[in-house]
Amino acid sequence: MLIKSYAKVNLGLNIIAKRGDGYHEIDTLMAQVALHDEIIIEPVRQGISLQVEGADLPTDNTNLAYRAAELYLQMSDEKRGISMVLKKHIPIAAGLGGGSSNAGSVLRALSQIYPSNVDMFALSRALGSDVPFFVLDTSAARARGRGEKLEPVTIPSLYLVLANPGLHISAKDAYANLQNFSARLKLESILEKLKNQEEPGYLNALQPGVVLQYPGVREVLMALRKAGLRGVMMSGSGSTCFGLAKSLEEAQAIASNFKDNYPAWRVWATYTC
Repeated sequence: MLIKSYAKVNLGLNIIAKRGDGYHEIDTLMAQVALHDEIIIEPVRQGISLQVEGADLPTDNTNLAYRAAELYLQMSDEKRGISMVLKKHIPIAAGLGGGSSNAGSVLRALSQIYPSNVDMFALSRALGSDVPFFVLDTSAARARGRGEKLEPVTIPSLYLVLANPGLHISAKDAYANLQNFSARLKLESILEKLKNQEEPGYLNALQPGVVLQYPGVREVLMALRKAGLRGVMMSGSGSTCFGLAKSLEEAQAIASNFKDNYPAWRVWATYTC
């Protein structure tokens, strides 16, 4: 079975408060984009094997995809095993949810290969705050709580330029540098402005602190704004930033220009899916 494991962007990331369990209360609109990893998953008689291509990642249970398979097989009391080949295209520690997407994709695949009555959302919450979104497998959703309270949302088709300066920023570090809490996400206003191709007026509460610590992120944001893109913002905990184009052709032209002028960056033209 070959599955596509899609990246996400945050179309606004508001952080409301620090929770008693040590996590943060968030309010965000997450959207899947066409940039994706590929995972080949096959049933085997026993055990779990993982091969990674395109990135230097562990292949044991410190890898979230492996851990997802391990937990699913344990919780479903399944004695057979799974073989996985993960082909990475989404950058690591980049605010695009690559690891969480891999875990969610593995869970959904295993639910088809070895069907059971496992509570998929309980399992996904145990793996990470973004994993439930990828298990839900919807194009966009408002996420609250730690990220596990999900409400599917219909968004207009969006065309994006993603730019990553090659910095790895952990979510832990980004949250440690949080400058201020913010109010709830103004979802209806954001959706209306996205529909009308206006400046969406969203924010990423993590962005000011990350920019202070990582000047390379500021450079990317400035370049995206200078290119005339709307809604320029850092995605998640960074370091990937994005801007909205009027069309896929415009996104592709800007991405091509960036690749010529910023050869050290990783750049993509993509769209919501």
